[in-house]
Amino acid sequence: MDMRDQKPRARTEGLLVEDVDGETLVYDLGSHEAHRLNPAAALVWRMSDGRATVRELVSRLDEAGLPRDEAVVWMALTRLDAVGLLEPMDLPGSRSAFSRKEVLRVLGAAAAMTLLLPAVDSVVAPLAAQAASCVTPAQCNQQQPPCSGLPLCNQPTRRCAPQGATKCGGR
Repeated sequence: MDMRDQKPRARTEGLLVEDVDGETLVYDLGSHEAHRLNPAAALVWRMSDGRATVRELVSRLDEAGLPRDEAVVWMALTRLDAVGLLEPMDLPGSRSAFSRKEVLRVLGAAAAMTLLLPAVDSVVAPLAAQAASCVTPAQCNQQQPPCSGLPLCNQPTRRCAPQGATKCGGR
């Protein structure tokens, strides 16, 4: 089977998706990672419905103002796969073959084209307890499981006792 006849499928389970200012934000509920897809990467991800082949994805790149070049689709698929936004599939060659620099070399594109190439930026989002800057003594006593080691509000030198402790507020 020719690699271009594969039908990539975007992962949809356990994801929250929001379009903001022309970009697509995808939050993975399982890994607590947030991914920002630029329009080119979002186009390939949304078209990866398990029915369209890689060849068909290439033919639709002009929707994002990109040249119809297979390297652009493979670059997007490689980046989406790396962050777990695709169902498992076979990717050709080494991942470095689809780096931004390599794709620009193949396309012979101008520097301005780099803004249009598929980009996926990811960050790990902290859990609510990890994002808190402090807890009150009452919150510390109510935590399940008890205590997280966070500093007590208005008492920065004191912290909730380590997990498993029966009393919070110790040093």
